[in-house]
Amino acid sequence: MSNKLDVRLESLPKSLQNSIKSIIEKTKYKNYNIAIKYFNTQGDNFLGELYEIDITGETAEGKKHTNIFVKQQIPQDNFKLVSVQNVYLNEMFIYKDLSKIFTSLQDEASVPHEDRYKIAKAYEETDHSAIILENLSKKGYRTYEKAEVVSIKYAQLAVQEMAKFHALNFVIEHKMPDYFNEKMKVLKCCIVFDDDWKGLMRNICAHVASLYDNDVKNRIEKFYSTLIEKLPKYCNDQTTVRCTLIHGDYKKNNLLVRIQDGDVVEIVPIDYQLIHYGCPLLDFFLLIFSSTDRELRKKHLNDLKELYFKTLSRFLMYFDMDVETVYSKMEFEKDYAERLDFGLMQTLFFSGIIFALDSKIELTKGPLSELPTCPDKKYDDFFRGVIDDFIEWGYL
Repeated sequence: MSNKLDVRLESLPKSLQNSIKSIIEKTKYKNYNIAIKYFNTQGDNFLGELYEIDITGETAEGKKHTNIFVKQQIPQDNFKLVSVQNVYLNEMFIYKDLSKIFTSLQDEASVPHEDRYKIAKAYEETDHSAIILENLSKKGYRTYEKAEVVSIKYAQLAVQEMAKFHALNFVIEHKMPDYFNEKMKVLKCCIVFDDDWKGLMRNICAHVASLYDNDVKNRIEKFYSTLIEKLPKYCNDQTTVRCTLIHGDYKKNNLLVRIQDGDVVEIVPIDYQLIHYGCPLLDFFLLIFSSTDRELRKKHLNDLKELYFKTLSRFLMYFDMDVETVYSKMEFEKDYAERLDFGLMQTLFFSGIIFALDSKIELTKGPLSELPTCPDKKYDDFFRGVIDDFIEWGYL
């Protein structure tokens, strides 16, 4: 968990200071107070510095509260897994550009407010160095902890929001083809699949293999070769499957949730840093295998798959589009069957990063290939659940 430290406005980067002053001016505060808290994430967020900024005061209309969340870019020369500059440009594109198109399209189609794709409000002051958003935590939203078990309601809402995101991107491709081709189709996967990445995956596979004996252990060790060959192909494949703009990192630590009466009632996806043009099922597989447990998958995996396709179909109808001409059920089922093992590969990859962070390992202090091979033991049941699924299904 992060610790929040009080800081002064004058201690912020000059460009961020100017952005905050601009927001105050546009809001027309007559007098105001500013409280700024810096998140000491203890290494959990290595791509940006995080701030909560609360402005309270008086306007001509009366008392006003402005709650802001800021992600300030950190120049990062030592982290080679992704380009820090590119992931910031990705997120700015979503919040400054694409979110406005989403709103316009849903307005034109008269999509009911309660059924719209949910995205955090971005301030115009968002620029090349800082993402400035409405602070939804002040409205009761939070993220789940890494080891927190999700309910079927959580999984259903997450799948539905994912399907709406993909549907809107299919709509843009149909209604704004030039924009789609020039701005969205050109976005490539940001992950660098180099020798250092291979070393990281070797470490993760070695740890997971150590949880088993004999035959299963040998199969997991051999799976490493399959993983380093196929995962880059899956992430970069834009020709053999139906593609659109995908989130790329759709898992529970990137989903804000609002809870009522003990269960999730609303989900807002965040952290669009890894968006790219690719197969939409990659988002589905990552969510399912990184964020649910084996018991939920045994009971509900097929239902969640069907929910995704039904939501995609239903949401496209707002825009007078037939899912069968966009992403037919036959194509969908074929892609699902052929790429299910992506769920195992990408979950091992992302989990290795997440669990290393949870163990307070500095990812920027040396090669990823030198990370310890034994993440926190409390996650071993998670790994076993995913591995046992893929053994049962014949992939291992």
